[in-house]
Amino acid sequence: MTDAFASDAFGLMRQVEVSDGADPAIFVASIAELAFDRSDPISREIGDNRRRCAQTHIANLA
Repeated sequence: MTDAFASDAFGLMRQVEVSDGADPAIFVASIAELAFDRSDPISREIGDNRRRCAQTHIANLA
């Protein structure tokens, strides 16, 4: 992962470079769309963020 930024429409975004040589493929994806190892601390933080967003969304609907 090479960059992180916030988007109003998509939330937290990550830039990911996949390379097997001189010409890397660059993808930009929402963190919600990426899979993380559950033992990695970032995985717990992402889960906490998802729960907070869901609770905020439900509260705004009421």
